[in-house]
Amino acid sequence: MSSNKNGFQEMADYTSRLAKVDPQKITLESLTDAANFFVEKLLPVIPKSLIKKKHMRDHIKIEITDEKVTIYFDDTSFYWRFIENGTTKIKAVHFVEGTWQQNKEMVQDIMTEKLLKELEG
Repeated sequence: MSSNKNGFQEMADYTSRLAKVDPQKITLESLTDAANFFVEKLLPVIPKSLIKKKHMRDHIKIEITDEKVTIYFDDTSFYWRFIENGTTKIKAVHFVEGTWQQNKEMVQDIMTEKLLKELEG
């Protein structure tokens, strides 16, 4: 049998692999991996409260639903923005923005890596 040199069979194999991939499952898995990585990098730079009460680093959570992955501060959600952005009496720390700027390329790589692995088969 002669070999097919026009690439049609390769493209057919590739598109059949694409049809088998569940995009929602891969998306949630990659978002979860990226969120876990970001929280791992964020925890050491979250400022600790000087008062012996609740600390923001003890209340950071990752919530996974059917459509999205959310990183949030559970009981201290109202207050983190004052530390991040500052007030008239508190100097801004920018711990979330700084961590994002330092690690956004790695987060993007984590998200695309899982998708590419699934597409390659």
